[in-house]
Amino acid sequence: MTRARHTVLLLVLGGLFLVSCGSAVAAAPVKAPVKGGITLSPFEQQLSIAPDDTTRIFNLDLTNNTSSLQELSLSARDFGSLNDTGGVLLEGSKAYAQKYGLTSWLALGTNTVVLQPGEKRSVPVTIENRDSLQPGGHYGAVVASVNSLNGQGDNKVVINQQLLSLILVKKVGGERYNLKLKDVDQNGNWFRLPSKVKLRFQNPGNVHVVPRGVVKLKSPSGKILAQGIINSESAYILPETFRELYVPLTKVASSAPLPGAYSVEVDYRYDGINLAAIKSYPVRFLSLGTYAVLLVIVVVILYVLRRQKRASKKAAITE
Repeated sequence: MTRARHTVLLLVLGGLFLVSCGSAVAAAPVKAPVKGGITLSPFEQQLSIAPDDTTRIFNLDLTNNTSSLQELSLSARDFGSLNDTGGVLLEGSKAYAQKYGLTSWLALGTNTVVLQPGEKRSVPVTIENRDSLQPGGHYGAVVASVNSLNGQGDNKVVINQQLLSLILVKKVGGERYNLKLKDVDQNGNWFRLPSKVKLRFQNPGNVHVVPRGVVKLKSPSGKILAQGIINSESAYILPETFRELYVPLTKVASSAPLPGAYSVEVDYRYDGINLAAIKSYPVRFLSLGTYAVLLVIVVVILYVLRRQKRASKKAAITE
């Protein structure tokens, strides 16, 4: 029985060592934008209109970085959200465009621009603050379509290109800001702690908002093991739409995770307020080491039972 006890002790210690193994946490890389060809800037313009403003005027810059003469046709369109990923949908929903559109109050300084190679030109854009422009958010886009020019001597090019500049306008005097966290999902399971959290937000208000905050992975004792910043790219959510945001978690504590009831805590708000809402979601975690310990215990019990059975048979034969 002394040898059996030594064997049990060694197996249990080996199982506890497996429990102490931690989980790796990785961050997603960020790619830099690439510029070239014909450009329209800024890509995004955010403006506020006061009740006593008659108009708001700003410029869009068109630049020809090619070696050929280029002609561009400019047009204005309303836009909305394509889906929960935040993609832009031009004139997708008539009902949404009627409520939050901008093109009815937007005027372009010109509809056609011809650019020499290397030339840059500014086009004025005017937003008229008429009574029909309701308070809240209004969203439009200027689309520059590149026309193919033929007959330019030996320097002939054929380009099929469209450029986009988004315009987000907030009319002051009746904005309703709101942000709700509708769903939380994470990539953890019983065998590993989460390294990424997916948040699904809803904007029930009438103006776009930019979510902010922190996601924390907490141990059963409340210690922060990993955390990540919500919306580091400053993405916005349009009114009456949903959007999914992914938050990579970065490890901040070096202690080995033990089995128990962990939690993902989401502290969120939107730009313009400091008070954050807090929601917590359970994470069940046992780890591979725990299963190894359980297997060791089962093996030990079977081993002991088998030894006892053999000893009983031997005693019966002796008697």
